Amino acid sequence: MNPEERYEELRRVVARLAEKNEEVPVVVEGERDVRALRTLGLTGTIVTVHRGVSVFHLCERLAAEHREVLILTDWDARGGKLARQLRDGLAANGVRYDDDLRAQIAFLCGKEIKAVEDLHRYMENLRPRGDDGRRRVRANRAWYADRSRRR
Repeated sequence: MNPEERYEELRRVVARLAEKNEEVPVVVEGERDVRALRTLGLTGTIVTVHRGVSVFHLCERLAAEHREVLILTDWDARGGKLARQLRDGLAANGVRYDDDLRAQIAFLCGKEIKAVEDLHRYMENLRPRGDDGRRRVRANRAWYADRSRRR
């Protein structure tokens, strides 16, 4: 897969993630991950794991408020272990979880990056360039949302 195809596929996966995030919270590891996802256009609830509470306690709090959760931890060994703990804790509390988008993003990024916080920079580097050497700019949903708030 060439970089342009990889960028388009990654853009589609992130768009699906943003669409699902309007109704379902996303669980990430830290604040840098939250900032990266906001940069990519996610506007819904994003919950961080590293808040000083145990993973199971976090799962119990999520179960009290939500019926479904998206898991988007890093795709390194530590993130995989954390994703497994979240899956187990959410399942034990009767909450449906979705980590398919995490797997798709990890597959598309390959060994280039291992963290959610690097995703927006990676996508920026993959963005196709025009004939003049500049990156082609596409207005995204976050830009339009911000623009409509200013009116």
